[in-house]
Amino acid sequence: MARLRGRVFTGLGEGEFYVNLYARQFERALGYKPYPGTLNIRLVPGSVEEWRRVIATHNCIIVEPPQIPGTRLARVKCYEASLRGVRVHIVVPDISAYDETVVELIAPESLREKLSLRDGDLVEVVVPNR
Repeated sequence: MARLRGRVFTGLGEGEFYVNLYARQFERALGYKPYPGTLNIRLVPGSVEEWRRVIATHNCIIVEPPQIPGTRLARVKCYEASLRGVRVHIVVPDISAYDETVVELIAPESLREKLSLRDGDLVEVVVPNR
């Protein structure tokens, strides 16, 4: 099991657009329709290495992009995880504005609301061995 620690932060504001765009694909692949947006976590230095290990050793679910004429969309790798006991997925688009120090989470509901999270809160994302 991997434990990724980091701080919640407000992202670029693109998560809602892309989660909505990929909603059907996520629902088919993950079994739920995600809340329109991502929870962004900037990993603390010790967790960046742990995240690299997860990417190298854990299975992920590949979500292919929707087919929309005239667009170039990327596939998304999804890693099963949990945050404070809530089932989530870490989403890693093949094309992203973030580097490996940031993880983005999706879930069926707003994680900020459900878990009363604010920018700066220190959280731990647990990734089971798979």
